[in-house]
Parts: sequence; structure tokens; C-alpha cells
Amino acid sequence: MEQSRKWCAWMLGVPLWAAQAGADELWLVELEHNDGIRLQFQGAEVEQGSAAVWRQGEIWPQPLKPGDQLALLVADGVATRIELLAARAPLANQPWQRAQDRLQSFDDRQLTLATLGTVPLNPQVRWVNGSAADLHAGSELVLIRSADGILQGIEVINPEE
Repeated sequence: MEQSRKWCAWMLGVPLWAAQAGADELWLVELEHNDGIRLQFQGAEVEQGSAAVWRQGEIWPQPLKPGDQLALLVADGVATRIELLAARAPLANQPWQRAQDRLQSFDDRQLTLATLGTVPLNPQVRWVNGSAADLHAGSELVLIRSADGILQGIEVINPEE
């Protein structure tokens, strides 16, 4: 979707995930640090650029703070849209590429996460900072999946916990 069509969709209050462009990635993350230039998360960062922060269809005038749950459209390492998430709803079927969430349960076929819901487990997944042996209910995970929704990577945050 070209930039002008994305802008029109946002102005009409279309949810962020529905306005996602093919070239942009949708990230669902928890903010760890904001220095006014870069937004940092577990294992990644993006430049804020000129992207305004939105909440429920309106520009959010307050600064972002650690712990804020965000949905970002990211292109070439720069946020093109930032939305402060207000409510938690199952997000597994939305077209995200990077997300952070807490594990509720798992088996050899799927992960069940607190916010994302059920995510199919790909046997060829790449493990970062841990392995399947480190998983337990309550584990904090960063998930990376391809544009077509296939889980490609799992980072276990603090696998020793």
C-alpha cells in the first residue's frame, strides 16, 4: 500500500494492522528504552524518525515510557507508524513479523501466548538465547516470523529463569 493510501486509512481510524503495507513489518513489542531518537526492545531497535505516536485513533501527546505495549510499522529500520496499545486482544492472526509475549503453554505443535494467542511452532525455527528445553509457562519470548506468517525465530529472554 503506498504511503498516501496508508495515511488515508490511518486518518479514517482503520486499525494499524489493517493498514499494513507489504514493504513494512508489523512489530508488537514492549518498549525498554526511548532516547527520543531510537526505540529499543528486547534484541532490536528502530529509529523513531518523524512517526507520531497514536492511541485509539488520536495522536498521543505524552512521551513513550518503558513498559509501553506498542504496535509499530517498520520500514528499513525506521518506524513509519507507532501505536500505543490500549487493550489486549488475540493478535496471532494479524500480520506481525516481530512480537514479544509471555508463554502460557506449549507442546510440539504450538505455543500459546498471553497476548498473541496460539502460534504454530515450525520445526525449523531458529532458537536464540535458549532452546525448547528452556520453555516453561511464564517464559518471556520474542518471536520473529516471515511475511507469510511462518515462525522463523524464537528468542528466550532470560532462559535461566
